[in-house]
Amino acid sequence: MDAWINELLETYLGEIIDKSRDELTLADETCRQNEKELDELEKRYLALNLAEADRILLDGYIVCMQRADQRNADLSYVAGVRDTVKLLHGLDLLKDMEGQE
Repeated sequence: MDAWINELLETYLGEIIDKSRDELTLADETCRQNEKELDELEKRYLALNLAEADRILLDGYIVCMQRADQRNADLSYVAGVRDTVKLLHGLDLLKDMEGQE
């Protein structure tokens, strides 16, 4: 069962995760507000009189945090899909495709 779920996720999830998440975030008021706040804070950050070495350090830190957050979001999405598939399979609501072509 786990091998079948992993194959299912690897085959199809990559095609839908970004589209689905983008649709939800565009419709979510909190996400839109966060984007506005982020834009304002970025303008303030860029206006700071920082030495180049300090800006490079902070930029690296920001990028690293963004990548970690994105990876956690992706893994949370995958975990939710995996749990849903397991639940549906456990309730006999999915045909077991394991071993079938």
